[in-house]
Amino acid sequence: MKQGNDAGVFDPLADEDRKQSTAAKTAAAVPVKKKFLSFYRPSELAAYKVPDDLPLIGDLHVFMGSIFVIGGAPGVGKSFCVSQLAIAGATGAAWFGLPVHRRFKTMILQAENGMVRLASEYKVHCQDTGLDEWVRVSADVDTFSFENEDFCAEFRAEIAAFGPDVIVLDPWNRATKDTFEKDFRAAFDNIVACLPEGEKRPALGIVAHTRKPRMGEKVNGRGMLNLLSGSLVLGSIPRAAFFLQAASDDPERNEFVFSCGKNNNGELGKATAWKREGVKFAPLANFNWEEFNNGSTGGGKNTKIEEHHLEEVFDYGRKWLPRAAAVKALQAVAGVGHSTAYKETDIRQSRFAARLQVNPANGLLGIAEGLEVLEAEE
Repeated sequence: MKQGNDAGVFDPLADEDRKQSTAAKTAAAVPVKKKFLSFYRPSELAAYKVPDDLPLIGDLHVFMGSIFVIGGAPGVGKSFCVSQLAIAGATGAAWFGLPVHRRFKTMILQAENGMVRLASEYKVHCQDTGLDEWVRVSADVDTFSFENEDFCAEFRAEIAAFGPDVIVLDPWNRATKDTFEKDFRAAFDNIVACLPEGEKRPALGIVAHTRKPRMGEKVNGRGMLNLLSGSLVLGSIPRAAFFLQAASDDPERNEFVFSCGKNNNGELGKATAWKREGVKFAPLANFNWEEFNNGSTGGGKNTKIEEHHLEEVFDYGRKWLPRAAAVKALQAVAGVGHSTAYKETDIRQSRFAARLQVNPANGLLGIAEGLEVLEAEE
């Protein structure tokens, strides 16, 4: 049945009602524009209080919505470092000495480790019960295709389903094909576009390789930022940057230094020493900071071993020693650090390689055909 003016009866409000109805529908169909800018009065900034659930780790080293980087040389144990972060979030235990302010969920998107490696690692971690609620680790991904909308849609769905507080990408070089600044910035933009908006946006961790220091170059602390591959972007965009360094070139020591080279929102904190025990890191007591800070090829009073030091240690060819004992003895007689002594007892790298010998019968080290075998304690 026709109504109003369409029925031939004049109604002065009929068309107006239609106009309002049409306008309302049109307004509802227009999307709300995103607000890009917000300005505050100084008094408003001074009155700001950090929400209780914002800080996650340390002195705002890691907090909701922040970006941080974990750097280190290939093979130093960065993936173990990330796993330990996830376990810290699940259990509330400190992460490399930094306090965890509340339990949080961690999602690790990784392209470094297959199922065999992950299984061996998490068999150890799962001795801590209840991890399934707090941790997700991806299978080995060929590449992080953040330029592909299907990949991004799947990633967003996983984030929505799990609701992580921290997302870690391991490693960064799977997110960008080139090392140009524009490629790095585009990769960051694509990654951030996948994250939720507002106060629920998780912290984003980036695992990045550092370049090999040049000959004679010893870099610690803030200087480590300059070693990041693509440092202009990787060093500037993150609010915090952590570094894991091998304490020496000696693979048997398995000792590492963890430090913060950047923290825009708080104190850096002191560097700490750790020993890797399987897949976990444990605090290292009595670490030789003087040797580490003086350089990986020296330490102590001297930085050089002379031939007469070797002759004294091996009693002019009359002693055979286990290598560990020879290293300790060289440190004592030459006043050098562990790394220097270790290098000069390496029959391939030592300056005295022509004199060093290994006894094929027992694997002991000497500088001549030994006349007696002395078992020295490690």
